[in-house]
Amino acid sequence: MIFSNIYMQKIRILIADDHLMARQALVFVLNSDTRFQVIAECESGEEAIEKSRELQPDIVVMDINLPGIDGIEATPKILEFSPGSKILGMSMHTQPSYANTIIAKGALGYLTKNSSRDEMYKAIFEVYSGRKYVCAEIKNNSLGY
Repeated sequence: MIFSNIYMQKIRILIADDHLMARQALVFVLNSDTRFQVIAECESGEEAIEKSRELQPDIVVMDINLPGIDGIEATPKILEFSPGSKILGMSMHTQPSYANTIIAKGALGYLTKNSSRDEMYKAIFEVYSGRKYVCAEIKNNSLGY
């Protein structure tokens, strides 16, 4: 599905990552595309839950390794308080078990931090549309996808 309608509302995104440079890079890349709007960024699971409750983002790009409540445990809490949000897990971990775990908690997708910008865009559109998405790197590491 191609999202190019100029009248389409921007996909509102919350970024949750505890590394400042990673957050800033994601914000820059996503905001450079007119189809997306990063509405907030945060560095902990607790903050992701609270901002999701307050802002009701369309998509939460969730690092799984966060201080305090990690991204895996924050996922069902976000969905409880912001049921319209879709979670896209993201991590440096390339083992399929990480993707399986966050998806089992309610996320619709998973990307590794090795994924390209284009693959991230594709993942966001798929998850936004309610479909599951697992990046090519994980698919190549597992016969389960």
